[in-house]
Amino acid sequence: MPLAVLFREQWRDVLRVVVAAVIASVSTIFTVHALSYAVNTMGLERSPMLWVGVLANVAAVITIPLWGRLSDRVGRKPVFVGGSLGCAVLMFAYLWSISAGDYVLIFLSGILMFGVVHSATSAVWPSFYGEMFTTRVRLSGMAIGTQIGFAIAGFAPTVATAVAGTGPGSWLGVSVITAVVCLINVAAVATARETYQVPTDQLGLRPLTGRVKV
Repeated sequence: MPLAVLFREQWRDVLRVVVAAVIASVSTIFTVHALSYAVNTMGLERSPMLWVGVLANVAAVITIPLWGRLSDRVGRKPVFVGGSLGCAVLMFAYLWSISAGDYVLIFLSGILMFGVVHSATSAVWPSFYGEMFTTRVRLSGMAIGTQIGFAIAGFAPTVATAVAGTGPGSWLGVSVITAVVCLINVAAVATARETYQVPTDQLGLRPLTGRVKV
């Protein structure tokens, strides 16, 4: 049974994907919390804030294939880690620009963070997570790991609001929480095996031994 094999031989990889997939918290903070903070707390106009998301996603359509191509040249891990660290830094800039009410900086930092830098993680995770597993359990491992991680990320705005509060100065606490999540993602990604040059039949196996990697 694939699930029995998965949890017996590659449970570490499932856990690694769960932890790494929490990087989706950046998306939920950007699309849910930041919008609420801008409109309900700082009194900014809803329409421009929605346009930040629209333009960021337009930019992502362009940048995701470029990041994917780069990962085929230099590896999944450098692109993924770079995107996560960039999000950790740029979330400070984005939420601060909202607190300052500067629409120019809001658009620049929002599009740069979500449309360009976060796209590096979006471009890599579908291949990187799947390549952690052997072909026998690849779909099961990826599906279980990502869905648990994404579910946890869905609560990020609620957790951020509960911890950081709802006042004008709450942007700093939310930024710190987001940065911590990004660093946790980096740690999970760093412990994984680089896979971009590994033959398909060797994915999920220890080099030379043929045993499942730990």
